[in-house]
Amino acid sequence: MPSIKCKHYLLRIVVLCLLCCMAGEPHLNGHEYRPFTLETLPEPLLPMGYIPPALDNPSLVTHMSAEDILRHVNIRYEAFNKKQDDEIPNDPLKRLHQLMTSYDQISSLRYRRNVLSLPCQKALPELVDYIMNSRWYKEFLIPVSTDPIYDYSENTAMRIILSAHTAAHFFQIPFPTLFCLIFQESKFDFKIKSYTGALGLGQITHIAIKQINLIRKNEPLENRRLHAAANHIQTIYSDPVIDEILRTMGFYPMFPVLGDFPDHIKKFDPYSWKVVKEVSSELIRKGFSYGKNRGLVRNLIKRDLKGEVLRKKYAAVHPALLKITDMNYGKRFGTILNIETNIIISAMLLRHYINYEWILDKRKLHLRPSLAAIMAIAAYNQGPSVVREYLRYLATRYPRYKIEQATSKDHWLFLSKRGIRKALKKGSQRVDELFEHIRKITLCTEGECFE
Repeated sequence: MPSIKCKHYLLRIVVLCLLCCMAGEPHLNGHEYRPFTLETLPEPLLPMGYIPPALDNPSLVTHMSAEDILRHVNIRYEAFNKKQDDEIPNDPLKRLHQLMTSYDQISSLRYRRNVLSLPCQKALPELVDYIMNSRWYKEFLIPVSTDPIYDYSENTAMRIILSAHTAAHFFQIPFPTLFCLIFQESKFDFKIKSYTGALGLGQITHIAIKQINLIRKNEPLENRRLHAAANHIQTIYSDPVIDEILRTMGFYPMFPVLGDFPDHIKKFDPYSWKVVKEVSSELIRKGFSYGKNRGLVRNLIKRDLKGEVLRKKYAAVHPALLKITDMNYGKRFGTILNIETNIIISAMLLRHYINYEWILDKRKLHLRPSLAAIMAIAAYNQGPSVVREYLRYLATRYPRYKIEQATSKDHWLFLSKRGIRKALKKGSQRVDELFEHIRKITLCTEGECFE
């Protein structure tokens, strides 16, 4: 809630406006008076430096023009973030780079809402650099964004960036942790399906859905965060100033009208023969005769869902599947394959594990934030019981080690595959998966500080 001082400040402005209207004054404190509209209200509306609490009703809190916001953004981008032309191979990726590195500033200027990171975590440009140096960027994103046959969707990329930023803000979790978790889980592919059946950007499982529904039922504050994030995303999508900013950057936003967030997340089989049939029809419509072979199309869909880049002859399956998936599941809140839904509930689940009460021998552990983030990543991937067993193993194996004072850098000294295997008493495949999951996400978030 705004402070008493803030309320008095707003009250004085309202009173002055009313007095000027009644007296027919053409000016207010030396400024021309105009009707009360979103675009003409004098700036600042709130005291400088005021940041709204995360659960305030999402609404516009500043009224800077798109031109003013872009002027601030471009000055900073040119000074600190701009890459040489030869480092970014095409215009779509140049636009994407600018949006990814600048949106936090845009959100701060427009809504006074930004994201946090832990002291040792990377800044946004460094996070983007990590992605640009990845094998995925070179072997998947560059070819897909360069060759027209893949029909690269900038609109999808925009939705992911804006939704991830919003979810991290309203759930008050470190943005690098959420960003790197999504990258590691899905490589930003909203339609992807794992061999275990996990779906979407945050690789949500049926077990995760049950956990999310319990959180929403038992923790009203977390459910408020969910609805606040969902409402704010719709505010962004319908904001004419954001639309003008994106179009000036070279984008052509076509955001969905998502509706209200439902009480329960829907369960479904997204890749039934119905989807195969629709993808086949889309391929035939575009002139690809192999679309008539539905058995082949089904196998190509499976390969695409594993993250494989389908080359030349079958490359058209990728945009066809994207289109059909978005048509069936992507336009409304409430399904796992809806971009915004998946990111919001992933953030809710991650926050749940970051704040999880890890109890050993009837004593609650108070982990430092960087280590709590690692344990949350592990719990997100394998469940809280796995983390509890690992913490118990550490306490027994290193009785003199004060785990509550450890950072992620300290923890890495004894985070090994052998240690995890002994703690979990599991097969090598599951141990390798957890070890690599933690290692890659923490390298993404902390880099040299972690190493």
